[in-house]
Amino acid sequence: MSMDPSDINSWVQSYGGPQLRTFDKTINVSTNVYTNSSGNAAGTANYYNSSTSSTSTNHRFEYTGANNNVYNGYYDGGISSGSIMYPQDIVDTMEDIVRRTVDVIEGRYTNRSQSHYVCHTSCHTSCHTSRGRR
Repeated sequence: MSMDPSDINSWVQSYGGPQLRTFDKTINVSTNVYTNSSGNAAGTANYYNSSTSSTSTNHRFEYTGANNNVYNGYYDGGISSGSIMYPQDIVDTMEDIVRRTVDVIEGRYTNRSQSHYVCHTSCHTSCHTSRGRR
């Protein structure tokens, strides 16, 4: 069977692209905080008489719209028209595909942040009085 680099390139794209499109991961970040603490000794935070508040946020990371051409040209450089393709060329091509997949997926991850503001009992009695907020 005779193969050409364009055959390998086509194979890499037509099999790699659909697999990459399966990458779709959602993570949940949840936070629990103590609120409305009272009865703490000065300078300590023992959360005496505290209640707890919780929040969570989902973060989705995906590449379900990846094009097959993400893998264009990702085959071993030892593969050329009219030459013998060795098993190591296939191994090297698979390594290139895996490396490209990892790079593309890592590129989909971005930094995310969440802000949480805790309001203590002392805040309600001193900041939210009829005198207004401080």
